[in-house]
Amino acid sequence: MSLPRLETPRLVMRPWSADDVDELHRMWIDPQVLRYLWDGEAITRERAAATVEAALTSAAHHGVGLWCLLRKPARALAGFCGFRFIADSPDIELLYGLKPEYWGQGLATEASRAALRHGFEAGLFTKVYARTDPPNRASVRVIERLGMEFEREALAGPLPTLIYSLRREAFSLTD
Repeated sequence: MSLPRLETPRLVMRPWSADDVDELHRMWIDPQVLRYLWDGEAITRERAAATVEAALTSAAHHGVGLWCLLRKPARALAGFCGFRFIADSPDIELLYGLKPEYWGQGLATEASRAALRHGFEAGLFTKVYARTDPPNRASVRVIERLGMEFEREALAGPLPTLIYSLRREAFSLTD
């Protein structure tokens, strides 16, 4: 099983590969991006490589993985989007992140909608979650634009986290 290449009006969504580690790592250690990813921890390249490898394994075995977001027409890396299993559960979480120069353009919503459409249509899940830090208002707006419903606030380690979900039948109404 592998992830398909997806396209939106402004993005090419290419499945992650081992060759993406360095560019993703550079994005993940950007101080502006770090505010809301990795709980503010500047991760090592080795951890980035392990993250990419885990996503590739998940995509190969379960069809659940992540895409690089390439901005048309130049196809520069704008960010990432996709899914992962939450901890050791069967629950699936939507993830996305953009380089700061691509913030505020609606690309996270566009990519997430394409990823959700693929996941629901491929039968990968019937319910998906999204989690974000309370101060990350931009991410909350993306999640709400996707039609996700607030479930609860919980702790993710020591940090408060907002948890949203979306069921397949609700997505077809908002798509």
